[in-house]
Amino acid sequence: MEITEYYAFKLSKKIEKLELTSEEILETYYDKIEKINPKINAIVSLKDKMLLLENCKKIDSLRKKGKKLPPLAGLPIAIKDLEETKDIPTSYGSQMYSNFQPENDSPMVSNLRRSGLIIIGKTNTPEFGVGGQTFNKVFGTTSNPLDSTKTAGGSSGGAAAAVKSKLIPFADGSDMMGSLRTPASFCETYSIRPTPGLITSNSILSDKLPKISSNGVIARHPKDLALLLDACIGKKSNLQEIIGHRYLLKNVKACVPINYLDSILVDKKVKKQFYQYIEFLLKLGISIKKINFNFELNLIWDSWIDLRSKIISLNLKKEYDNNADLLKDTIIWEIERGKNLTDEDIKVAKKKRLFLAKKINKILNVYNFLILPSAQIFPFSKRDAFPKMINGQETKTYHQWLEITILPSLIGLPVISIPQNTGNIKTALATQVIGPKNSETRLLQLALQIFNASIKLEIR
Repeated sequence: MEITEYYAFKLSKKIEKLELTSEEILETYYDKIEKINPKINAIVSLKDKMLLLENCKKIDSLRKKGKKLPPLAGLPIAIKDLEETKDIPTSYGSQMYSNFQPENDSPMVSNLRRSGLIIIGKTNTPEFGVGGQTFNKVFGTTSNPLDSTKTAGGSSGGAAAAVKSKLIPFADGSDMMGSLRTPASFCETYSIRPTPGLITSNSILSDKLPKISSNGVIARHPKDLALLLDACIGKKSNLQEIIGHRYLLKNVKACVPINYLDSILVDKKVKKQFYQYIEFLLKLGISIKKINFNFELNLIWDSWIDLRSKIISLNLKKEYDNNADLLKDTIIWEIERGKNLTDEDIKVAKKKRLFLAKKINKILNVYNFLILPSAQIFPFSKRDAFPKMINGQETKTYHQWLEITILPSLIGLPVISIPQNTGNIKTALATQVIGPKNSETRLLQLALQIFNASIKLEIR
C-alpha cells in the first residue's frame, strides 16, 4: 500500500515500530504534492523539502536509539493560513499580509510543534476566513478534489481538499459559520469543531462577546480526528486512546428538529438524501426521533447575524480603517453592519442567545445528540463567490446558504461532521451531529461506530 493511503493513526504505529521512517513519509507526501497540488491549489507557502528532511532524520535517529517520542512525531501537516507560524509567512488570505512573517507561533501551532509534527506549509483560506468559498487574491482559488470545476468550500477549504487528496494525513482548521463542516461535506472528509476554548487560540476580543468560533480538525478517519485533536489541545489528553478501545455507545438517542430544518433554505435533493441517511443510522440501532423546537426559530438567525457582524467588525477594525480598499465586498458589508450595531443591539442578541442555549440544553438533557445536514447544498461552481439561488429562491445574504451551521456555533456546542462518502460530486454531503458541551469523546465514539458499520456494509 502506498504510504499516503494509510490513515494517520496507522502511520503513527508504523513509525513507532520502525517499519517506516519519517524521512520516507515526507518524501512520499512531497512527491504527491508536486503531482496533485497544482491542480487543486490546497497547500500554499510550501517549505523547502531538504530543510525538513534534516528534522526527519533527527527524529528517525532518536527512534532508532529507543527514545520514546510523541505518537505524531515525524508526520507532516500543513497549517491553515489564519494561524500564525514563526517560520512560514501567514497571509490570512489577504493582500495586506502577503509578506507578513510572524515572530511567534500561535498557541495551537506551538502545541503541534511540541507533538513532533513536521509543518510543511499552509493550507489555503478565503480572505480573513470570511466566506464559504476558498479564494483570495494572494494564492487564488482552491478546487474540489472530486471535481476541479467545483469549490472545496470554506473557510478551511484548503485543509479539506489537501486531506481528501492525501497530500497530508490530516489538517487543522477553524469554524465560525461552518468553516470546518462545509468543506468537510463538499470534500467528503470528517471534521470536528470542539467546544470553544478546548483548543487555545489567539483572540483580541473581550469577554463581553461570546466565543462563536472554534479551532478544530479535519481527517479521513475518526481516530485521526482524535489523534490530531489531542495534539491541538496540547495538555495531557487521551481522546485517541479512549476511542481506540472497542467501546460502543449504547442506547443512543438522537433527534432531528424538523421544523428548524424546514425553516432553512435547503436544496430539496440534499434534504431527501439526508433523510435516507437517517434511515441508515436507524438500522445501526441509533434511536432518532423527529421533534419540533418550541420557540421562535427566527431568534437563532437574529442573534447570530448581529453577534457575528460585531465580532468581525472588531477583529478587522485596523484593516478596515487603514486599507478598506483591499477588502472584498462581503467583508466590508459585514464590518459596516457590525459598526452600526449599538450596545443595546448586542445586549438583545446576547439575551436571545442565552434563551436559546437554555432551550437547546434542555433538549440535550433528553437526547444525546441533535442531527442535521452539514450543508444546505451540494458543491457549486468555484467561479461563484456564493450561491445566489436555492430551490429557485434567492438567498438574502452572502452567507444565508450556511445557515444550517449556526446553531451549535451560536450556543458553543461541539459538532462532528460525518461524510456519507458517495464518491460523487453531485451527491457529496455530510451529516452534522451536535452534542452537549464537552461531549467530544462521545461524538468521536459515535463517528467511529458509524465508520465501522459502513465498512462492514461495503465488505458485504
